[in-house]
Amino acid sequence: MTRAAVIRAWLRRTARSLFAPIDRNRLRFRGGPFALPIYLVVVSMYPLSLQHADWVDIDEHFWWIALGAVLAGTIIGNGRMRFRRTALVAGALGAVFVVLATTYAAPGSGAFRDKLIHLAQLVNNWITQVLAGEAASDPTVFVLFLGASVWGATFVGSFALARSGRIWDAVIFNGGCLVINVSVALTNLYPDLIVFTLAVLVLLVRIHIVNLQERWTKQNIVPSGEMDWRLLRGGLTWTTVLVIMSLVTPRVGAADVLNSAWSTFESPYHSVEAEWQRFFAGVSGPSRLRGVSFSDSIRLGQAPNLGDRVIMTVDAGGGHFWRAVTYDFYTGASWRNTETDKADKITVPSLDRRTFEARFDIIVPHSNLLFAANEPLKADIPYQFQTGQDKSYSTSLHALNRTQASGIYTVTSLISIADKQSLRKAPTAYPDYIKQKYLQLPSTLPVRVKNLAHQLLDNIPSPYDKAETLETFLRSPPFSYSPQVKSTPPGRDPVDYFLFDLRADFCEYFASAMVVMLREVGVPARLVEGFTTGQFDSGSGQYIVREQDAHAWVEAYFPQYGWIEFEPTPSQPPFSRVDSNLATGSDTSGDGTSSGDDSANPDAADRLNRGEQDLDTPDSGGEIGAVAIVRQIDPRPLLVLLAALLALLAVFVARFNWRFRKYGPIDSAWAKTRLLASYVGYPPHPSETPYEYATTLGDAIPETREPMRTLSEARVLDRYSPTGVDVDTEEAAVTAWHRAATSMVTLLPGRILRFFTRLTR
Repeated sequence: MTRAAVIRAWLRRTARSLFAPIDRNRLRFRGGPFALPIYLVVVSMYPLSLQHADWVDIDEHFWWIALGAVLAGTIIGNGRMRFRRTALVAGALGAVFVVLATTYAAPGSGAFRDKLIHLAQLVNNWITQVLAGEAASDPTVFVLFLGASVWGATFVGSFALARSGRIWDAVIFNGGCLVINVSVALTNLYPDLIVFTLAVLVLLVRIHIVNLQERWTKQNIVPSGEMDWRLLRGGLTWTTVLVIMSLVTPRVGAADVLNSAWSTFESPYHSVEAEWQRFFAGVSGPSRLRGVSFSDSIRLGQAPNLGDRVIMTVDAGGGHFWRAVTYDFYTGASWRNTETDKADKITVPSLDRRTFEARFDIIVPHSNLLFAANEPLKADIPYQFQTGQDKSYSTSLHALNRTQASGIYTVTSLISIADKQSLRKAPTAYPDYIKQKYLQLPSTLPVRVKNLAHQLLDNIPSPYDKAETLETFLRSPPFSYSPQVKSTPPGRDPVDYFLFDLRADFCEYFASAMVVMLREVGVPARLVEGFTTGQFDSGSGQYIVREQDAHAWVEAYFPQYGWIEFEPTPSQPPFSRVDSNLATGSDTSGDGTSSGDDSANPDAADRLNRGEQDLDTPDSGGEIGAVAIVRQIDPRPLLVLLAALLALLAVFVARFNWRFRKYGPIDSAWAKTRLLASYVGYPPHPSETPYEYATTLGDAIPETREPMRTLSEARVLDRYSPTGVDVDTEEAAVTAWHRAATSMVTLLPGRILRFFTRLTR
């Protein structure tokens, strides 16, 4: 046979499997004409929720993609194509359909061919930016990704429904995608989820009615004329009750346990989230900000929902900014922390630094994150630094035990007291590692941002004066602080958008602009997030730090002096720093105003930290005795062990019941009783009759005597009576099994303990 003949034969087989004769019975929807519109509602809610979420400008085509997937899944599922080939055909068909639909929906009035070429160019640019480690600002690939998810979820459900009549595939895949979209969308999409839930429950009720009708037909049962309506009405009633309960039921206590267990997966999740934000930087998401969240990445332009709830109280000799985490990598749309090395000790440059001790009482914990002033040195609980390769600074401080990060702890830091003149004289020979990490800028940084930085700072001699000049520039008109955050338009760099368009926004914009422009002129800098000093409470002598005190500021690097703080946001006073060139009492602050009189600027005076303590001074206010011991206990291993035991128990119970799935009620109850009795050490003898075994087991375990008598009588009647047994006898046997099992299960722990005891001898 020639090669051409082989190819023609293969094409004929493929065509026959793909376009097999259509079975009209399979095309007939299982739930009937009443359920078909409900099914269309179910598969339409996910694409409609994407449109309501308003992730991107082009989203009206998602519903048409879903409709195409329904038709393709129904036709292919009606044929005889094998699953592997079906997956390949569905993938290829879906790729073509999604690309064509996205191209048609793209804005613009050009020819289709031009739109398609432009789409290919955008995809190529996206791949180039992602491989370079930068943020991909164009949302086109995200549109394709959403279209592919719509196609995949809808096709799988429709294919399974046509091939095997299963409705759950459509429910699970579409429901899972919908739940994810509702969870991460910035808008409220709970109505979409409620409509989906209602439609699914009604659809399942209808399918259940069809199953009952088929069973009644096989058993020659003629239901009353209102039976369908009564079942449907009952299903609708319970559906409404379940939805209402889900909305009004408070959180259960298990949520705290799940929150603790979540810590195991939190770090990988944040890594994935950071990469996701880099891949799709031109999208208005993908996470909704509730309160304050310090992770390994932040996205500029997201509006945090900051309230006045108290986050923590701080007992310290003076006020300071409480650092949470720092960021080194600017993607062009967000900041990331790529310093992932762990260390138990770091060596901080100590030139012109003093020790500063602060005691934190955490009310709202942030994972295992520990707060500190400037450069933390040690804590009074087990801790670990996240740092760079040279171990001369940290990017964050973490508790080894998550529960201790949510209690009371003391952190000793080294804070800078260097004056302006000393910092002006600091050397400019930066370590290679510092230059590599903290002079990084994306290749997509707009030219006018670079030009503005050079225009402001090129003629200024020292790195410190450059930083102070830039700080003053951002603190002066036309720039002003605004608590209302405006998101960056798609395709725009946030720093460029802030400097030339907004000029009034949140602290993250100010800090980002300063860091980017300092890096452009060769001054290493990083962005820092945490909390401001908070409000001093004279009654308790503590600083009350609230959610609305969340803040972002800047640290610039000076060899021998380390990371020095700067405040470019006008809503906060600048860091007070003495200028030794001026007369005493006439110190000039970063914004050019006199700050030598500490009483005129209490916040700045606080930052002089008059109450520093010696590094080796023991903590006299710590907890002692049993309370301290309890706080040192990590409950996570115990929770993991408990979860493993519960999982094993569930598997055991499922396997135990699965063995008797084909038995009748009495046979199942009798076999389960004999097997469970064997587990607790009382197996039946092959020669014993049911009555004899019931007597033997009743003598060994008195609590089982009465239920075993009932169970043995039912067993004998079921096996040997010519008339069989009635429903009451079956129910009595099942009840007797449960009573006997309850008595025998209590003996299992002792049996297991004796077994392991013998093994260890």
